[in-house]
Amino acid sequence: MTLELDPQRTTRVDYRSTFGWPVERHRDGLRLVTGSGVGAVVVPRAMSDSVLARLRRQGCSGPALGLPTRRERITVLLVETDDFTVAQAPLPEGVRVLPAGSVIPLPDERQLHGPAQWLVEPDPFQRWLPSVGAVLATIAAAGQVHRELLAW
Repeated sequence: MTLELDPQRTTRVDYRSTFGWPVERHRDGLRLVTGSGVGAVVVPRAMSDSVLARLRRQGCSGPALGLPTRRERITVLLVETDDFTVAQAPLPEGVRVLPAGSVIPLPDERQLHGPAQWLVEPDPFQRWLPSVGAVLATIAAAGQVHRELLAW
């Protein structure tokens, strides 16, 4: 397997060539535009550790970003969206699937103190993204446990 490196920096993986992600350079840095089979699910930071641990245990771990918003820091899970999926259980408050065309800033070595941080870095040797259905089912299960603990 050959890894494509960014010609400007030999230590950096090129997201477009290596992973096939729809990434573009913008004046503010790199950004991913959802669509073409690549989607994103937003999870509130308060429940992201639980969701990430569950995804890892199930073998469905994929790239995850930490991003600041005006109100809080959120976790953005990158997912494969080639199939239409409906959540089988209600999703916890604050969880949402971003629509196609959403712009997500990516970590960029040229901006060392940029807002985007990898919580789970993409792995060039595991190029697939988890399906949106598997991720939503895991989030729903994590949210159910969270609600049960709060009610207890």
